[in-house]
Amino acid sequence: MNKEKSLDLLTRSFEEMISHNPLKKTPDNFSISKLFGRFDLTQSEKIQLGLRIEEWINHLLNNHKGVTSKKAKNSKLWMDLKSNTVISGGNGSGLKDIDILFIKDETTYYLESKNNLNLDTEKGPETIEKVKLITECLRKNGSYSNVVGKVISSFWDETNVPISGSMGKSGCIMWFSEFCNLLGLDITKSDYETKCKELGQLI
Repeated sequence: MNKEKSLDLLTRSFEEMISHNPLKKTPDNFSISKLFGRFDLTQSEKIQLGLRIEEWINHLLNNHKGVTSKKAKNSKLWMDLKSNTVISGGNGSGLKDIDILFIKDETTYYLESKNNLNLDTEKGPETIEKVKLITECLRKNGSYSNVVGKVISSFWDETNVPISGSMGKSGCIMWFSEFCNLLGLDITKSDYETKCKELGQLI
């Protein structure tokens, strides 16, 4: 088959395929790069930014006068599942890492930071189980009252945020709007998303 006929075959086949299978528009899903207005970030940089959200929240809690953060800035916190003991520092060998831990109004909040809530069939249940395990260990510890365990999202609410079935049914997601409300931060969704884009310029 010569070049002209070969290219024509490609064209006709594609035309037939696309006419029977047109591309469908899907919701404009949120991503961490979109939230911070940085579509230019590489995949590696997006992953790094996602990991920095946990640190940002811990810095925020350490700078907030109305809460007691149990995790200092840039520090590591671990849970020993056997002894129900919270350990600060070290390499955490054989322990579960604690992303965020703070006390507000005699309630202890343990939060697992996740920017991607559209987790696969393995990671979703694993994340939910981890939150349950650490929450239960904190309750058994005896030093923490009214323990609440959640997965915190950097997104304001569920609008256009992809969520896997297991995460959606778990009831353990804390949206950033709920977090701000808990801390008494008087900001709206528009305020937050505008500020995130402004902060994105610091990256």
